[in-house]
Amino acid sequence: MIHIDRTGFEPDVNWVNNADALTQQLINAPDEISRNNIIDGNEGVWGELKDFLLSISFNKCWYSEAKDAYNHLHVDHFRPKKIALGIDKVNYGGYWWLAFAWRNYRVCGGVGNVRKRDKFAVRNNKSNDPNTPIEDELFYFLDPCEEEDVLKITFNQNGEVTPITTTGWDYDRATYTIESLNLNFKLLKEARKEIWVKISTLVSEIQNLMEQNDLAPSVLRRGQIKEKIKQLKELVQPSAEFSATVKACLLSTGLAWASKIAA
Repeated sequence: MIHIDRTGFEPDVNWVNNADALTQQLINAPDEISRNNIIDGNEGVWGELKDFLLSISFNKCWYSEAKDAYNHLHVDHFRPKKIALGIDKVNYGGYWWLAFAWRNYRVCGGVGNVRKRDKFAVRNNKSNDPNTPIEDELFYFLDPCEEEDVLKITFNQNGEVTPITTTGWDYDRATYTIESLNLNFKLLKEARKEIWVKISTLVSEIQNLMEQNDLAPSVLRRGQIKEKIKQLKELVQPSAEFSATVKACLLSTGLAWASKIAA
């Protein structure tokens, strides 16, 4: 998971106008059945934004950073439309007024979206209508759109995503997110493990070349080091698949130069 910065991104104005009109219909609807009919009758609206949302994340799932290993990509409602299940699996009420709010959308691989479904546990200040600010909610899911949240998890050499801490609220949020999104799905772990091995190999090769070059300076060897570092820098870019895993691997080496590339 990396931070998804939506600054400067806005959907097509015609889409926004249509979404605003549908949201007003929801607000004016007399009851839940009427609201659900409006949502069900316009299910294609959020799908129209898939390409736009993917352009923000370099065509990666916002939660897993996968392009292929996480199956078909869906437009996920971060806060569910109709039902929001708490930790106790009780429905505390969906966020119907956000059904057509694009900032409530996240791109999610099919495996994670199916597992997530209606889950959205809130610890305090649950919002149940458009007049109650969602900003006051203390919710469990880590949000890739929040820069601080992506710092709550890390990765290991087995390709597993793990909480950065072992206790407390951050641990609870990370664990809930990992389990609710199936972020340790087998194919994901295998893909992360593969990139970890690739990075470890590159780091080892570079370190060996650096040590050799320190003893016997060589223009050829210097060029080899430069080329391999270039490869690392490409793999750590936000556009690269599993770039957060790459950073974790670089930091795990304890090498100052590798940590600088990860920064």
